[in-house]
Amino acid sequence: MTVQIKQALRQMGPNLILFSLAVAALGLTSGIHETSFNNYLYDTFEIGASARGILEFPRELPGLLAAVLAGALIAFGLVRAAIWSMVFLAAGLFGLGFLSVSFPVMVVWMVIWSIGNHVFMPLEGSIAVSLAGERKVGQVLGQLGSIRLAATLVGAAVIWVGMGNFLVDNLTYQHTYLIAALVAAVGVIILLRIPNVRPSEKRQNRIVWKKQYWVFYVLCLLWGVRKQIFITFALWQLVQTFGQPASVIAGLWIITSLIGVFFRPYLGKLSDTFGERAILLAEVPITMLIFTGYALAPSLGVDGVGLYFMYSCYVLDSVMTATPLVRTSYVSKILNNKNDLAPTLAMGVSLDHITAMIMPAIGGFVWAMFGAHFLFLGAAAFLLLHAWTAWRATIPRTPQSQEAAA
Repeated sequence: MTVQIKQALRQMGPNLILFSLAVAALGLTSGIHETSFNNYLYDTFEIGASARGILEFPRELPGLLAAVLAGALIAFGLVRAAIWSMVFLAAGLFGLGFLSVSFPVMVVWMVIWSIGNHVFMPLEGSIAVSLAGERKVGQVLGQLGSIRLAATLVGAAVIWVGMGNFLVDNLTYQHTYLIAALVAAVGVIILLRIPNVRPSEKRQNRIVWKKQYWVFYVLCLLWGVRKQIFITFALWQLVQTFGQPASVIAGLWIITSLIGVFFRPYLGKLSDTFGERAILLAEVPITMLIFTGYALAPSLGVDGVGLYFMYSCYVLDSVMTATPLVRTSYVSKILNNKNDLAPTLAMGVSLDHITAMIMPAIGGFVWAMFGAHFLFLGAAAFLLLHAWTAWRATIPRTPQSQEAAA
């Protein structure tokens, strides 16, 4: 095993190893931040569901503007842009822990963190491809993905151990955000050791909007709504209604991530075997049951049966969030121009973030006015629109589409 690891590191080369460490630093900060943020908001500012929903608008806004923000920084080179994104991320995390003297100030630091996080997303793949050289690009991307996931699990473990009952003196939110900020700062130092990578002069940044891709566009818009039920309101149900601490959220995060490592390749095989439309349609009744479970769980008791039922729904929901890879597979097979893939996927991300910013505010209002159960049941009914769209996700057997898919 040691020999295999040494061979893998030798094949990657020094610059790619350094970049892998930087990606690991980002993954570790994500594991710490994402598993504690909802508890941090609830414990520190005592906000309700409505305010939590509205907060997603500024939090997701940098995701909508990621292409513009990254494009402005790329003028300095890919690695330099990544350095700036990591600086923003470190500053935002430090500000959340030590400088958020009020809720509005906290929002500012949250946005700074979000800018760094969302700008790094499109840069990660570009830098990896540039540093891969003659190595297999898919293999390199897969290695980086595994490294990031492993680091995320370590970050979640920090919260699980440090904020659980495993230590005499539990970590505070200041401690955890300081750790995350320091790790991000280490990431900056690592990136400074990598030679800058300039984007190709032949690269053309363009926007693709074609009516024949409308099913993909609508699926992305609907995904923005669906994912917020999972990342915002399901977590808020666990924190506010069931009173679960950050350590429990981190433990669930670890469980769902471990399941995801094995499930995602299997989902890809299912998509190849039965077709993308079949998987997209099968997703609907399963997710409807999950959302209905969220609505019914409190009635079974906030501890005991109800709590473990909520845990089960959340874990299954996390498994189902792997389905974006099916949408990517689908759109790659309907292209009438193989060069449309990257800009079309980028358009999908922007559309996803449009609804991801709007839906939490609406959902938070519904929660506050009518109750959490009404929100989750309404989301379950909303999935019928997803079924209608998925039914139209057919793959035309034309020479153009077959050439694009190839």
